[in-house]
Amino acid sequence: MARQEALALSDRRDDLQRDRSKARAMLRRWVGARADEALQGTPGPLSRPLDQLRAEVHRHAELAQYPAMQAMALAETREAQAETKGDWSWEVAYSRRDRRWGDMVSFQVTFDLPWQQERRQGPQIKAKQLELQRLEAEQEDVTRRHLQELEDSASELAALNSQIERLQSTGMGLAQGRAELALANYQSAKGDLSAVLAARAQVRETHWRLIDLQAQRDTVIARLNSLIAD
Repeated sequence: MARQEALALSDRRDDLQRDRSKARAMLRRWVGARADEALQGTPGPLSRPLDQLRAEVHRHAELAQYPAMQAMALAETREAQAETKGDWSWEVAYSRRDRRWGDMVSFQVTFDLPWQQERRQGPQIKAKQLELQRLEAEQEDVTRRHLQELEDSASELAALNSQIERLQSTGMGLAQGRAELALANYQSAKGDLSAVLAARAQVRETHWRLIDLQAQRDTVIARLNSLIAD
């Protein structure tokens, strides 16, 4: 059993080293050679309260482009509407000519009268209005999607915090107490060595479970902290 446990530990160590190498390779994609530097400190808490994140979800990078796109679509709609109205202009010109003819002053008025609006300007205005409506509906859909992602992450974070607290306050103590009891029974000839090994394996699994939950929590916190760009 001890040799089997040693083999299992070696497999687990190889898996962890593989995951660490993959994580550094992904980090190197974003920060270059700095990915190989040693990590310092511990992951911090949420940079903003959840209520503030909900209120500022419109600042998400994917949503930040919509106001400019909507403003452009609105300007094009107004421009198309303006083409349905008649426009006019006037011009005054003064020409100095030979004395035989005398100087000349001319006055010119130009009228721009739109015609067949239902076939020309009408469809163009409708198309611009539909584009503006499409942008507004798309913005609302993206906002709701990111709010759902935010709520999902908040629920996941709450569940992880509860599980970590239970493991730290109760689970670790129970596993350690069971291992100590199994060892005491073995030392007093009331138990066998396999029970001691199984209890110690349970302690180790509980430690790994705690580390895994903490890693998941840090991932969720990092996701929430990067939701809104400063």
